[in-house]
Amino acid sequence: MLLSAKIDFGRVLKIKPISKDRFFRVHTKKNNLKRARLGISLPKNKIKNATTRNNLKRKIRNSLQQLSGLSLDIVFVYINNDEPYDAKITKKSIEHHKNKILNTAEKNWKT
Repeated sequence: MLLSAKIDFGRVLKIKPISKDRFFRVHTKKNNLKRARLGISLPKNKIKNATTRNNLKRKIRNSLQQLSGLSLDIVFVYINNDEPYDAKITKKSIEHHKNKILNTAEKNWKT
C-alpha cells in the first residue's frame, strides 16, 4: 500500500465516512488504479509527540497492508480530542475500520 502525496484528500473527504468511532473517521472512494492509496491525517494539535504520530502512522499502514490489492483511496482522519493516546485501544479501532472497509468493498464494489 502506498502512502501517496498524490491522493486528492478533498475528493475523498467529500464523501460521507464509511466508518467512525471516537478515534478515527474513515473515508473511502473507488479509484481507477489497480492498487489502494492511503492518506493519514494526524493533526499535531491532537497528538503532540512526533514519535507517537509516526508510530501511529506505521501501525495504520501495517494493519491495512492486506487491502493493497483493492482499487480504492482510503483516508484515516484522527478525531480523538478528549482521551490521551492509548496504543491498545487504537489498534482495536484500526482493526475495526479495516474490517468495515473490507465489508464495504465486497458489498459495493465487487473487487
